Amino acid sequence: MWLGSLTFLAVVVSLVSAKTVTVDLSFRGLKKEDFFVKMQSQFNLQEVTDLILTGNEFDSFLDCSTNLEMLRTLDLSQNHLQRFFFLCKEEYNLQILNVSHNKLEYIDDNAFNDRIPKLKILDLSFNKLTVVNETMLQHFTILEYLSLSHNPIADGIHESAFWNLKALKHLDLKDISAPYFLPTFFKTLTNLSTLDISWNPISAIPLLPISLQELDLSGTQVTNFGNLYLPQLRELRLNYMPNLTSVALNDLENLTSLETLSMIGCKRLTQLSLWPQIGVVLPRLQRFSIKGCGLETLGVDLRALMQQTAVVELENNPWKCDCKLEWVSLLNSTKNLGQDIRCRTPDQHHGKFLAEIPSYELQCDYDSSVLYPILWTCFSILFIALIISTILLFLKRPIGQWNFKGRNRDTVTYKNVVESNNDLVRILAVSETQDRNEE
Repeated sequence: MWLGSLTFLAVVVSLVSAKTVTVDLSFRGLKKEDFFVKMQSQFNLQEVTDLILTGNEFDSFLDCSTNLEMLRTLDLSQNHLQRFFFLCKEEYNLQILNVSHNKLEYIDDNAFNDRIPKLKILDLSFNKLTVVNETMLQHFTILEYLSLSHNPIADGIHESAFWNLKALKHLDLKDISAPYFLPTFFKTLTNLSTLDISWNPISAIPLLPISLQELDLSGTQVTNFGNLYLPQLRELRLNYMPNLTSVALNDLENLTSLETLSMIGCKRLTQLSLWPQIGVVLPRLQRFSIKGCGLETLGVDLRALMQQTAVVELENNPWKCDCKLEWVSLLNSTKNLGQDIRCRTPDQHHGKFLAEIPSYELQCDYDSSVLYPILWTCFSILFIALIISTILLFLKRPIGQWNFKGRNRDTVTYKNVVESNNDLVRILAVSETQDRNEE
């Protein structure tokens, strides 16, 4: 988010670069009565451009009680605000409004209205907002920075709540308990460059403006990145993803401008892959952070990506230092990745850095848990094949060699012999005599 912060500061500097008169009354323990009745008589508020009232005890703020004709910046953060109003002047020059870290539950039309059309920076973070409707932000057609983070909004954002913010460049929706973001939420935000939707219980990435340059999905339930098409994106954060177990970097092939990719603290991430394909995946990547995950090894298919990336951070993974990581050691001359890989297994290398281990000591053991089932399967197949062969061999014996025994009858055996006619007559005669005797 450093790029967004720098942009935010640049906007602030540009807004206050003109002649400024600043009154800083921060952290004075002031209540609204102290300011409006006692303090403002000590200043010529008509000429004040920046009024800093952060860290006090205001529970409301009403513009009718003071003259804010030249005011460009108003900071009411870290108070006890439950409401504020801009009612008593036709139009204000207010460009920066910070009401973060207060107790706002709802903002009505008397707070955000057409009297402050020049607003460019609005911070509503760390309040108690539950609804963002169509009218709340409709007058801020030149607003560039909006933060609604750390509010219990959940599904309280109306479909067209952001549609009038066509000049918006930075939108912070971090930790607002949103279970989803509708595909139409961001459809008019064609100038949006920074979006933070981290730490929300979403499981799918919504349709996003292709103008995005920074995207933060950290702490979400997302596991599939196959439909992510953001050709201008330069930074993607996937930190602390609880359900992320494997990532195929080919799914990020449409992020052709990506320079920074981070997957920090994804404890269940155990597999990182990159299969061969036409064209280079992540051709502009300059920093790749996969610290504090569950990786034990890296496939040799990642060699080209690791070689082309200027900064690769691999610390605090449970690395298994065997022959599968030997290729990483060979990159030490240029990348020195082995200094980031501290071995957890096997025991003889526990606690060592990969760079300290000679290549001939990086040995792979056969996995008996896999080998034994394979052997038993082979033996079983062979045994069954022998049984089937024996049965088939038995069935192929000539019919003339089979013995047939009848119940309560003499056993007759047929053989392949040639007998004369006289023998046949004698056999038949004997058979007839036996039959008469039995009768």
